[in-house]
Amino acid sequence: MTLGQDILYLSNADIEACGLGLADVELAVEAMFAAKAEGRAVMKPKLALHAHENALFLASPGVMDAPPYAGVKWVGVAGNEARGLPHIAGMILLSDAATGMPVAVMDARWITGVRTAAITAVAARRLARPDSATIGFVACGLQARMHLNALRPHFPLCLVHAYSRRFSTAEAFAEEVRADGLDATPVRNPRDALHEMDIVVTTTPVVPRTEPFLDAAWLSPGSFTSMVDLGLSWISESLSRLDRVVTDDQAQAGTEGLAYKEPYDGEVAHLVVGRLAGRERAKERTALVFAGVGLADVAVAGAVYERALETGLGQRLPL
Repeated sequence: MTLGQDILYLSNADIEACGLGLADVELAVEAMFAAKAEGRAVMKPKLALHAHENALFLASPGVMDAPPYAGVKWVGVAGNEARGLPHIAGMILLSDAATGMPVAVMDARWITGVRTAAITAVAARRLARPDSATIGFVACGLQARMHLNALRPHFPLCLVHAYSRRFSTAEAFAEEVRADGLDATPVRNPRDALHEMDIVVTTTPVVPRTEPFLDAAWLSPGSFTSMVDLGLSWISESLSRLDRVVTDDQAQAGTEGLAYKEPYDGEVAHLVVGRLAGRERAKERTALVFAGVGLADVAVAGAVYERALETGLGQRLPL
């Protein structure tokens, strides 16, 4: 690669072939949060453009000093089930932070999946009980799978409850989980995916928006919940039952119209550097409400780019 003369194109297959593990991704995301808390990484709230009722376009920028990259993720979100296309599609443009020159363009699919689960894992290590053994999922797609894989190394998980709009989807997910050595039960009532679960992960689609149907009163004392769906699947008034709530970026949370309306206790970045204490009582109901942090995409894209250079993956394109 010659800076200013060519860029590296990485397909999703190239990125998966890089061999970057979930532990590597989590380290990159955790380092990003530390840099964010210390002012060594900056971002702006994402720009959202609504094309029409069923399509949304998002641009999420960020810049870091280590690794020294700037980047933006461009994402299209649409209800594509009838078309047989993914619900979310995106690309990441990565630039050298010192010179401003572009260095790579890459598919965002794998990066979006793993960095989201890594954010939950970073927060859960501080907000979930260390002995958490049960986990409930509301929506059983890619993010459910990514989250289970990211959380298993940190918690003695042994029981999974799975709820999805289509019971067949929950059944298929439960079957996969059982094949991977855990006890798993598909449930027809969303309450059963929350009640008596130590960890809860909700990943319902944002476009088209889900009508709120989850009640925080169903959460057991001592639980940790990751609301990857911006909390939009939750009845807003019920969230006052939560004892401690953080988000990934408060500025972004202020522009998203998230379900949680109370002041946040802080950010994941504050947990990482110790500015905000983690779980303090066994019976606290804690939660992470995602707002969307473009810096996580930049951090993981930088790690992917460097691994691709080491392994010779990708296609070099002239500028």
